[in-house]
Amino acid sequence: MVFFLNAEGKIYARYGGRDSENADNRQSLAGLFYTMNSVLQMHERDEKVFAPTSGQTPKYLRDITGGKGMVRGCMHCHNIKETIHDSLQKAGKWHLDMVYRYPLPENVGVTLHVDQGNVVRAIKDKSPASVAGLRPADIVRKLNGVPIHSFGDAQYALDRAPKTGTIDIAWQRREEIHEAKLTLEGTWRKTDVSWRGSVRYLVPYARLYGIDMTGDEKKAIGLSPKQLAFRQKDNVPKQAQEAGIRPGDIIIGIDEQFLETDVDGFLRHVRGNYLIGDKAKIHIIRDGKRMDLTMVFLP
Repeated sequence: MVFFLNAEGKIYARYGGRDSENADNRQSLAGLFYTMNSVLQMHERDEKVFAPTSGQTPKYLRDITGGKGMVRGCMHCHNIKETIHDSLQKAGKWHLDMVYRYPLPENVGVTLHVDQGNVVRAIKDKSPASVAGLRPADIVRKLNGVPIHSFGDAQYALDRAPKTGTIDIAWQRREEIHEAKLTLEGTWRKTDVSWRGSVRYLVPYARLYGIDMTGDEKKAIGLSPKQLAFRQKDNVPKQAQEAGIRPGDIIIGIDEQFLETDVDGFLRHVRGNYLIGDKAKIHIIRDGKRMDLTMVFLP
């Protein structure tokens, strides 16, 4: 993560951020250059706009020594987050929503260009962004009180957003500035956190595995050739046994989602969408009969 500051330490913008796919696909040299130019333009203005801070007292490495991951006085970013989580848990202030940090812009329906981090590449139909009126090629100028120069700025703005409610958004379309509110509700913050070292202990395993069925086998039981369908192997782990899974059961979906993937894709889906302690409805076929079984994901 790169921070752009003025001489007084006020933050203009951030550049960086990632998703669950990999650490680099949200960044590019062109995107960094674009953000640098955008920040310089702001710096040269008489009326400058800075990003708000968290409001917390700055922490230094010396203030959190002794935390998890300390190696010769050095910590990775996720080690720092683990230490902060640990201190919050001990103080009784930690809650599950803290798992879903820095939500993706896609969570509110906005996909941004990698090389132009505040320019809209696509808008998801019926999403908060779509309802607010954003369109492809719009330039997002401000979100939840944060000036937007990059994807990293957008993530920071959404990280500050409430679990439910509304946040302000302003965007430029040609020469006009438009303003509206994004309505946030439900599980909008939910993001794949399986890659985050700081919360990996909360990510479950499906405890289901088997052999993928062939396209012809799927057709024979009324499924499309691409739909998930695998036969549970003979060794059924305790978590699956308690849900009622038996050897040979055909797993075809989860929570009304009939994914077009294989067994490995199913396992990734579970790790990316559930936490330990969550319940899920597992859709199976047994002896030609469709059934729904409830599974609780365990460590």
